[in-house]
Amino acid sequence: MSRLSTLSPAALKAMFSPDAGDSLIMLLTLDGPGIGAPIRLADGYTQRLSETADEVVYGVVSRSQSFMFLPMQITLPGEEDSAAPRFKITLHDVTRQLMPVIRSIPSAPTATLELVMMSTPDVVEASFPGFKLGSVNYNADSITADLSVESWAVEPFPAHTFSPAYFPGLF
Repeated sequence: MSRLSTLSPAALKAMFSPDAGDSLIMLLTLDGPGIGAPIRLADGYTQRLSETADEVVYGVVSRSQSFMFLPMQITLPGEEDSAAPRFKITLHDVTRQLMPVIRSIPSAPTATLELVMMSTPDVVEASFPGFKLGSVNYNADSITADLSVESWAVEPFPAHTFSPAYFPGLF
């Protein structure tokens, strides 16, 4: 079954129509060991989340969770059969709020991508759980990383070669 068949008509219109009145927002959640509270980011915003004398933080509230607005870009994987698919994600962190947090994470966090409509952020149109964030690189204004899933399809089977060292009874 195609993933498109599970999306609402409004989400399909937002994806394929240039003049749609509504748009899709991508939500990214990073969680795992070494992260106190999950990091929640969105590539669009619907409201102000907080305001101080120095800054205003915009974002999305979805299912009572606040996702901070941070422009991001995803590059889809190639179609190589010899490796597990890897997405490239670029987070444009010009405010440098995320950089210290990313530097302090001791191991690869788990990433979940979700798509919601701007008009109905509590309804998840599509969810892509189980990614691992790795190969993190950063510069003054962006963070680039790989999102990948563990694939057993490219692992050799059997793991050992049939040699006298491993299987002395065969020879």
